Amino acid sequence: MMELLSPAGSREALIAAVQNGADAVYFGGSMFNARRFAANFDDHGLISAIDYCHERGVKVNITLNTLLLDKEISKALKYAEFLCRTGADAAIVQDMGLVSLIRKNIPELPLHASTQMGIHELNGAREAEKLGLEQVVLSREVPLGEIEYIHNNTPIALEAFAHGALCMSFSGACLLSSMAGERSGNRGTCAQPCRKRMGLEYMPGRDEYDLSLGDLCMIEHLAELKQAGVSCIKLEGRMKRAEYVAVVTRAYRDALDGADKAEISRHKKRMLDMFDRGGGCTGYFYGDNAHTGCIAVSDRSKELIEEAANSYAKDTRKQPVDMELHMRVGEAARLAMRLGGDNVEAVGDVVQPAQKPQTAERYMEQTRKLGDTPFICAGIRADIDEKAFLPMSAVNALRRDASAKLLESLHRRRSCDSGDIPKLKNQPAEHTRITAIASTLDQAKAAFGAGADEVALEPWEFHIAAFEAAAAFKGSKKLLISLPVAIISHKEAEKIMKIIGSGLIDGGIAANVGQLELIRSLPLRIAGTQMNAMNGYTVQAYKNMGFDRVTLSLELTKPQLRDISGAGTAVSVYGRAQLMQLRHCPVKEYRGCRSCDGFPGKMVDEGGREFPLCNVRQEDGCLVRLLNCLPTDITDLYGELPKPEAVQLAFYDEGPEKVRERIAAVMAARDGRKVSPAKNATRGHWNRAVD
Repeated sequence: MMELLSPAGSREALIAAVQNGADAVYFGGSMFNARRFAANFDDHGLISAIDYCHERGVKVNITLNTLLLDKEISKALKYAEFLCRTGADAAIVQDMGLVSLIRKNIPELPLHASTQMGIHELNGAREAEKLGLEQVVLSREVPLGEIEYIHNNTPIALEAFAHGALCMSFSGACLLSSMAGERSGNRGTCAQPCRKRMGLEYMPGRDEYDLSLGDLCMIEHLAELKQAGVSCIKLEGRMKRAEYVAVVTRAYRDALDGADKAEISRHKKRMLDMFDRGGGCTGYFYGDNAHTGCIAVSDRSKELIEEAANSYAKDTRKQPVDMELHMRVGEAARLAMRLGGDNVEAVGDVVQPAQKPQTAERYMEQTRKLGDTPFICAGIRADIDEKAFLPMSAVNALRRDASAKLLESLHRRRSCDSGDIPKLKNQPAEHTRITAIASTLDQAKAAFGAGADEVALEPWEFHIAAFEAAAAFKGSKKLLISLPVAIISHKEAEKIMKIIGSGLIDGGIAANVGQLELIRSLPLRIAGTQMNAMNGYTVQAYKNMGFDRVTLSLELTKPQLRDISGAGTAVSVYGRAQLMQLRHCPVKEYRGCRSCDGFPGKMVDEGGREFPLCNVRQEDGCLVRLLNCLPTDITDLYGELPKPEAVQLAFYDEGPEKVRERIAAVMAARDGRKVSPAKNATRGHWNRAVD
């Protein structure tokens, strides 16, 4: 049976989820969770919430899934220790440095890979398993066929979103909110700029929301999810009201329990009446069924709200317990209670000989009265002398004592100690190399000619002919392959592996943890900017995994870069940031597929800023990158950092002359000469910290 995992952005929403049939809930504590604007739970509230769930047989997954700065790592690890001690069933994590520290220091705490980790193919799932994670929340973009392929080739449990909001970009690979307003989705403060007006090619009109995707609704396709190997279906909605959580949880509970088509249809209407963005779609499970231009509406009636609220107004979630009552004259009365693997026994008053004997049924009936506890008697056995006597008040006290002991047992407290973590020291590199990422052969040729030490080719389409042509330009320099954020189809991965195994490639830049396996055989293995290295512990974790060099996050300020820049790291100094990674192409939706080769169009926001779209053609369709409206350039500033092992420049729409100009500027800066930044460029986050 698939597990039903419901959201709980507040105490009321948590109760709504539990009382409407959730098998598990997920919510955030007071820190380090990706929905910082939800009500969330302080430490006392979190303990109470976990206990409430466990008393009713519901698992609890706590979101600990933001990227962390060095100054936050120790506090986050202590918070993970707190979650472990309180009995959380799992922590949902993203930051690789924190993952490595928890696995080493708090092995008792189960970990699930957040969808923010960007795992969407077999190698990513396998890497998560190696890291000691027990469950993977797959990217929303993974189709059923690939889920089944992953399931058939790895034992790790697979979790998939089944209902709720679809992000336009791959989760964990979106910088739009960060670059536009210093509110980072990776840090839990996404401002959702994709839900604002945005137009294709032109300034958006009143009703143009060309990056706002419609919501997901898989209630009619749960059997297919199960067949593909999904073990847990996840409902989105930690920012939603409790009544919404109640309605959606009850709908999926009934569907999982075998509701017929008519009942499912009724549930679907209720869900859409409660909250609707786009009418519900199957997302990417059957290919691209997503659509944009969607805004949230609600047609919820007063009656629907009241009905939803009433569904959790009373505590009706009871767990069946087996009971065994012993009453022998001259001995202390004993009551045993058993629930699954939890067995407790309470000892009461000494049983007296009866002057007026009571029947065994009378004592058993009194013992069954579990009242306002979260238990219901499934069965009771009795070993009672015929002349045994206990006052009913003593029987009640015995029952209360046994119930309290069982509750305490269900609270699942653990003993653990996170200990101390090592202080990291970063040493400047002896020499800084220049790495250029090129999209075209003209750019690659210009970069090699201008003096780049390494040129990484990330072409519009991965064919070996492009790499053969680029290799002709390299001379004594290195030719690398730069991989896109998403390679969902294993057929596309096989094509790329042929390029890597051709002997033309000297190294590779990976964009997610699963791609390490693709480039493992190469002499130089680099973790790219999309791998979100925001602290030194993540840098170290990636090196321990097998990366030789780690490119630091684009969301870091100068002081934050300074703390971890040095040997074994790379710093991005020029290029348009990839703000979003789209499996749904807005050009294709509104104008039909153009078989684009490079730049299919641009998005324009309400302020008139233009964001180019840049595609990579793959076996199963395009991956479209939304680029920043301006390139980031800190060429003249990076000398203020401890010397990194490499500086990186990324070129997309630049001509060969621009490539030569920026590489010449970097070479001058490397030699200590004064240079000027590119015109019409931004400093990125050099002086602008993200929240």
